[in-house]
Amino acid sequence: MRKLLPSLMLGMVVGCADSVADLDIDQPLVGVREPLGNPAAGDNNLVLNEEPNLNDPIDLRQRGNAFFANADYDQAILFYTASIDVKQDAKTYFNRGVAYMSKDDLANALADYSKAVELDPKETSPLVNRGLLLQRMGKTSQGITDLTEAINLDAKDATIPLNRGLLYLSVGMHDLAVEDFSKAIELDAKYTDAYINRGFARHRQKKYADAVKDFDEAIKLTPTSVLAHSNRGNSYTQMGEGDKAIADISEAIRMASKDYQLYNNRGSAHGVKGDHAKAAEDFGRAIELAPEFAPAYRNRGLAHHTLGNRDLARADFAAALRLEPNVHDGIPSEYLPK
Repeated sequence: MRKLLPSLMLGMVVGCADSVADLDIDQPLVGVREPLGNPAAGDNNLVLNEEPNLNDPIDLRQRGNAFFANADYDQAILFYTASIDVKQDAKTYFNRGVAYMSKDDLANALADYSKAVELDPKETSPLVNRGLLLQRMGKTSQGITDLTEAINLDAKDATIPLNRGLLYLSVGMHDLAVEDFSKAIELDAKYTDAYINRGFARHRQKKYADAVKDFDEAIKLTPTSVLAHSNRGNSYTQMGEGDKAIADISEAIRMASKDYQLYNNRGSAHGVKGDHAKAAEDFGRAIELAPEFAPAYRNRGLAHHTLGNRDLARADFAAALRLEPNVHDGIPSEYLPK
């Protein structure tokens, strides 16, 4: 079962003037594998309506899974713990680890994943989740080691190199990330997330044309992917192809009209075309949706500055500095505190 989240869109912030503002590119997110042996859809109530068998560790684990599926993580943990009290089992430790991780209780999640690895060192799921957890805890190199071990155990699972690629990407190791995403595609030629993430990595390498090709493939596989359309638009922006960028990001907005980063990114595309008035409108819409998003203020400030609206530019730059006092990149010196 593939339970992985694809990358976030590239939060491109390109200035409307000749100079370019700071790049605000979100890291991809990764998702954990869900509990093993989860009940099928519709089975949760059946499981929970029956009296529990307190001596049956499998029954207790299944009840934990049912509570997990209903997002009741505290009850899930209680039943997983009851199951473990009857019989220690790698699957149950793993499942409890997922529940702890869902509650952001990282220390207990790590302990449970480690116990699952100890009890069943040939199972990949605890290694994958522990690797992702270690990355969240700032221990990316250890996380990469776990994912490498998982690959050694199961060289045919495309999700594992995808996840390791995301960890490489998170620490700026773009070449290794591209290798892993390419391996995932080799294992599964219809893996949309792998194309999106490889495109993301290639964008980071400034290989914008190659990134566009990957997003093309992702869109062929999943035409409704907001991420693929928005990311391709961002790459087109960097290539100076404003019309194509606007078309792609507008399609993404049609599918996700409340996403502030999309308006910010389309504003950048308008800036590439020299249409600073439309750029300012899009940056304004981003600000309406996310009043605490400083890059949109900086970008709208640059648009106003380019249009000669000095008072409006000054107000936007002041707002950006209130939100991010130490970020001066992209702000003309005349607007900075003396």
